Amino acid sequence: MNQTRVLKALVVCHAGEGLGLGHLTRALVVARALQKEIGARVKLLIQGDVVLIEANDRFEHKFLSSQDSLIDAVALLANQNDVQLVVFDLHPKQVPVDIDELFVELRRHGRKLIAVDALASHSSFLDLVFIPAFQFQPPQNIEDSAKFIYGWDCFLLNVQNQPRPWVPGENILTLSGGSDATGLGRDWPRELNDRLPDVSEVHWVTGPFSQAPAWPECPRIKMHNHIAPSGLGDFMANANYAITVYGVSFYELLYYGVPTVVFSPYGTKDNAELNAIAEMGVALVAADEHDAITKLMALMENDQLASTLSLKSSSQMSAKGGYRFASCIAKLMEQ
Repeated sequence: MNQTRVLKALVVCHAGEGLGLGHLTRALVVARALQKEIGARVKLLIQGDVVLIEANDRFEHKFLSSQDSLIDAVALLANQNDVQLVVFDLHPKQVPVDIDELFVELRRHGRKLIAVDALASHSSFLDLVFIPAFQFQPPQNIEDSAKFIYGWDCFLLNVQNQPRPWVPGENILTLSGGSDATGLGRDWPRELNDRLPDVSEVHWVTGPFSQAPAWPECPRIKMHNHIAPSGLGDFMANANYAITVYGVSFYELLYYGVPTVVFSPYGTKDNAELNAIAEMGVALVAADEHDAITKLMALMENDQLASTLSLKSSSQMSAKGGYRFASCIAKLMEQ
């Protein structure tokens, strides 16, 4: 890429109640990578509920309400800021029906267009589709498969700390998602309290868009409710075990080498990935939240299994997806 001209990038994402923080988390990883690796000047456009962005992420950003037009906002910011690159990390259910018209207009002005995760069916309008997944099946009748980039080195993880060697302990990190879309907080804390060993110390994270969990009146075990923390890195680095819904944070736990039990509360949507994860042996896969507690209890009794999971998971997630993303962008901008 021609380094005499600073690359100006706009990163567009969704966040909010029912949508969680996964798209915003990845958008921030993308922004950091573009800034650090290729010196880009990055602006963020976030549609959804206002959420506090970490102080060290000092990117210029704008929040847009869900009632406002994402199409108009993107077009306006791209023109006002002389943007050369637009990155979209959108929730699949929030993609505007007329987004192809926006893509045509942006490309008419010579802008490069990148999608993260979603928008695969719109690939003919895009320059690159970056999939943070270890396996991916392009939609049928897609002829431009070369535009799709995916693999274990494509996960866009919000990780700052270095992984530590695993040691046995009692600290259990429990993650139900940024918005707890399936309402695990209604019953799960009490079940954890009822079933886990007496020595357990549960660290429950209530996401910024989650309802307050139904807490046991007099917990039998140590239980802490962390409400909308600015990041999960320290919690993960200090966890001896984790139990989590499937999502971006699960892969961050793998990076930190935390022996983890994972499940999907979203029906059969994640079955292919979870089956592969179970086969690879990087985590224990549970059928639901009740089975997850059963598997966690067994894991806490088996140090050899926990150590094996830790080593396998951390070695599998050693690559940095942000670097891979920035490398792809640098190559694209040279074309």
